[in-house]
Amino acid sequence: MVLNIKRASSLDGATVNVQDVLKPFDHQVGGHTPFTSLPNGHLLKPCVEREIYFYQKMPKSLKSIAPLCCSTIQGSSVSTFDDSCVNCRQHQLENVVIPESIEGSPILNKRKLSKNFIVLSDLTYRMKSPRILDLKLGTRQHGDQATVAKIACMTAKCQSTTSAALGIRLCGMKRPPSESQNQISINKYDGRQMGKIELFLALQQFFDVPENVLELVQTKLLAIRGVLNDTEGVRLFGASLLIVIESEIKESTPIENLVRIKVVDFANATFGGFQGDNIYEGKDEGSILGLDTLLGIVKC
Repeated sequence: MVLNIKRASSLDGATVNVQDVLKPFDHQVGGHTPFTSLPNGHLLKPCVEREIYFYQKMPKSLKSIAPLCCSTIQGSSVSTFDDSCVNCRQHQLENVVIPESIEGSPILNKRKLSKNFIVLSDLTYRMKSPRILDLKLGTRQHGDQATVAKIACMTAKCQSTTSAALGIRLCGMKRPPSESQNQISINKYDGRQMGKIELFLALQQFFDVPENVLELVQTKLLAIRGVLNDTEGVRLFGASLLIVIESEIKESTPIENLVRIKVVDFANATFGGFQGDNIYEGKDEGSILGLDTLLGIVKC
């Protein structure tokens, strides 16, 4: 658990027993707010209360396709999930300090210390050279709670990008350099400018990996598709598909450790009976369309 999160500069010389455990997270390629790294393969993500509630009430069917959420933090109230990792169940971090070296970044909600956090598993943990892909999933991004102006803005963004027709939009991508390949970095603004052909070419560069790794990617994507196909009433509005693949492959590394794929970002997602949202029937066709598009590219 994480408790009593403070800025180093706010201590005013006070002598307290603090743990300087937060570090900048170097592998983030998408999202609005920077994450920070915690020890033992965890990330601290500032979030809105709605996302905390979503993780607390998440249908069991979705837990297998989401990153493990060990704790939620609302002010000084910390809740640890029964299915959190062993480390989070056995250790409590008190007086966690945001180092002065990273205070200036909007870690925390435009320089104001957020009161709401989730502690998530880091999909890049123990990877030496991860290639990372963040794809906005589905044909609709706004949630039921959105304002009229927000709905108009998000709808226009979907219609003017690959989201509406393909169910995916590139929000961030990083492929590290190697002896035979140059580094590639693409941000969300580049992704919004991409048409179908540009998107396909970028994804083919990302998935330029050995055949056995590509087969594992397909298996994991099909598993996520299967969950969504069998789940009624869920809508992953605004969620992303996060794909992490180890670039430096050693013979001794189990292949299962080379690929990690999860659905992330649930601030606008919903399911039957959640937060007074609309009730939706059937499966999330927009998200399934995005997975089908991606599977078609991976199989090429």
